[in-house]
Order: sequence, then structure tokens, then C-alpha cells
Amino acid sequence: MRAATLIMRGLAWMIIAMLVIPPGIPAQESEQTEQTEQTERFRKEELDQMLAPIALYPDSLVAQILMASTYPLEVVQAERWVKENKNLTGDALDDALKAKPWDPSIKSLCHFPDVLFAMSDKLDQTSKLGDAFLSQNDDVMATIQELRRKAEEQGNLRTTEEQKVIHEENAVRIEPVNQSVVYVPVYDPLYVYGPWWYPAYPPYYWYYPPGVIITGGFISFGPHFYIGIDLFAWSWFDWHRHHIYIDMHRARRFHRFPDRHYPDRYFWKHDPVHRRGVAYRDRRTSERFGNRPYRRSAPGREMRGYPPRVPKTRAVDLSRTPIKRREPADAPRAGTERERIQRTQERRKKADVSQVKRQRERVQRTQEPRQRAGVPGAKPESKRLQIPEGRNTPFHGVGNGSFERKASQRGIQSRQGGDTRHQGGNLHRQVGSSRSSGQGSGRQGGGFRR
Repeated sequence: MRAATLIMRGLAWMIIAMLVIPPGIPAQESEQTEQTEQTERFRKEELDQMLAPIALYPDSLVAQILMASTYPLEVVQAERWVKENKNLTGDALDDALKAKPWDPSIKSLCHFPDVLFAMSDKLDQTSKLGDAFLSQNDDVMATIQELRRKAEEQGNLRTTEEQKVIHEENAVRIEPVNQSVVYVPVYDPLYVYGPWWYPAYPPYYWYYPPGVIITGGFISFGPHFYIGIDLFAWSWFDWHRHHIYIDMHRARRFHRFPDRHYPDRYFWKHDPVHRRGVAYRDRRTSERFGNRPYRRSAPGREMRGYPPRVPKTRAVDLSRTPIKRREPADAPRAGTERERIQRTQERRKKADVSQVKRQRERVQRTQEPRQRAGVPGAKPESKRLQIPEGRNTPFHGVGNGSFERKASQRGIQSRQGGDTRHQGGNLHRQVGSSRSSGQGSGRQGGGFRR
């Protein structure tokens, strides 16, 4: 019976809540959420704008650029390092890269200094490309395929001595003819795809190597990059599942992976640690990757492109500098208990002295009114008015306790003497009157005798 009563009460409260809450609030919240997501997403014209300069690159190079764009700060660090170490090539470059804490995609781009420079020079475009790849991975890969088909329709994308164009299950792949030698295509994205269809969103322009001439929609090739056997094929696209796969064995040539089990091939996942504290563009992406804390240090001079600052040294005269002997941390300290007891006694003495001082001040404040009133027996107060000696003024002796006591005693004596004289005068008058009355009576008595 009790359970049935509780169930009925719960149903009643649910009905009341449904009647009180306006029916339009949940719908309004869902609409606001959808509007926010729509504003945070990149539009189709923006994706075409940022992907047009790299859509015709070989697949592996496009994959490396997309992965590296999610770590813009490491892109800048790697570009500065490559500029300072231009003499490193081949195996020497791979050995030096193993000591760097960067993502494998960043290290692989060190073999393509022109591409790395373009990404670092246009850092705002690189960051925007990385945000789009993190939040709209499917749209990014679909846009690349659309741009390649448009270039093919214009007759500008085809197999040459430098690259191969492969059609595979409704996907257009671009691979180098020789996996050890890679040519980076150079083209004008405003014309290679035909007349640009978004005048308000012209395609981005990247850095072009010097000496390469671009005419119309034709594709040229800059200097080739020799990267060794199978190094370029450490990552590739899965265009149908929209993933980037990584080959661990080939990537170990320039990167040290942590000592834990990895499959030979796995698809790439964004690592927030290599983000180096750079904020994400939208709330949803931040919730996906921004929960892992990362402590970043302040950017140094090398990160901003300046040479490292050499600290200035100053000569020190060791003969005048006292040398302090440092004891080991685990050595026992002698007299620790005795020093602690001594410090405790000193604190108690200070507390007693301060307490006695406060009591003296309290007694002095209570005696000051009595001293001002001239009460005998009160302790003398300190001199407040300093009068030069030898100078007689109306205030001479003010503030001196003995002077004030003597003055009060003289006043009392003077009052007593005045009263005595007043009484003596009255008595004298009484005696005189009695004498006058006696003389009169004598006269009267003498008269009877006569």
C-alpha cells in the first residue's frame, strides 16, 4: 500500500512538472545547439580555399601536412631548426631528428624544407587547416578528392615522369614514380582547377621555390628531394574510411616510439601533448582533445627566431669569497633538540617582557588622571612640558611632580591659616565686646559704691 502511494505521488509530480515547463524550451535549446555547431563548422568555400594549394601533392606528403598542421608550434620550431642545420641530410638528418621531441609528421617534413617553410611562414593558414582536419576530417578528405577530379577534367592532372595518377575505387591517388625521389608539384591554384568558383574566397598561395615558372593552369615541379628507400611511404590515406595509416617500422628511422606495444600498422590519432598548449578553435574539439593538461614553458628566443642568448660571466675573487661547507641532506643534525628548547625559552622570555610592558602602560594610564587632580600618594608622571632652566615663567614647574605636590601643600596650608585667622578675628571681637561690657558694669558698680 505504501509503495503504491509513493508511485502515485511520483507520477503526480511528473505531470505537474510537464505542465509547468513550457513545451518550446527543449526545442529552443536544440535549435541553439545546432546553430552553434553550424557557425563553428567550416563552410564548403573555406575548405576549398585552404585545400587548393596542397590537394595535388602526393598522397603521403598531403597526409604529413595535414597531421603536422594540428601542431603549429612544433612546425615553427622545426622550421627554425632546419634553417640552422642546413648541412644535415640523409642519415645524419634522421639521426639528429631522433633526439627531437616532435611528432613524426613534423620530423618527416624536415626532409622538405620548402614545404616546412611555407607552413611556418603562413602560420595562420596552417592553424586553420589543422582545425579543419581535426573537426571535419571527412569533409577535408572529400574536398581533396573533388579538387583532384576538377584538375583532371581540366587536363592538368595526369601521370608524368615525376608522379603517377592512380584511380582506385572512385578515389584518385597520386604517388611518386620512385619512392626514394620525391618531386613537389608547383602550380597556381587559381587556374589549375579551371575558373575559380568562389570569387569571395580565393585560394591560398604558398611559397614557391625560386627558378620555377608558373604559367596558367599547368603543373611544374621544383627540385627533387632524395629521402632514401621507402621513407616516403611511412604514411598513406585510406580514402574510403577517411583514415591515415602509419607504418611503425618505416617511421622508426627518424622517430623513437615509447616502449609499449604498437601494431605494425595503425591509423593516426591526434596527440594533444604535441599541441604544446595551443588552444583549439571550437568547443567540441576542445572537449575531445583539450582535457589532457600540458605544462608549457615560456617561449624562448630560439622559438621566436632569435639566436640563443649567451649568459654573461663575471670574474669572482675566490680569496675574498667565504666558502660555505654544505653538509649532505641525510646527515644527522647535532644539537637539534637543544636548539629547539632554546628557541622556545627565548620566545617565552619575549612574551613575558612584552606582558610586563603592557601592564606598566596600563597602570600609568590609570594614574594620569589622579596625578592631574593632585591626589597625594599617586606616582609621579613623566615630564610632558620641558621648560628651560633659569627662566621664570607662569608655567615654571608644570609637569614636575615634586613642584606640584609642594604647591598643593602650600595651598592647603594657606587655606588652613586663613580659617585660623578668620576664627581669631571673631574671637578678638568677642573679647573686645566682653571687655567693653565689663567696664560698663564696673562703672555701674562703682557708682553704687559711691
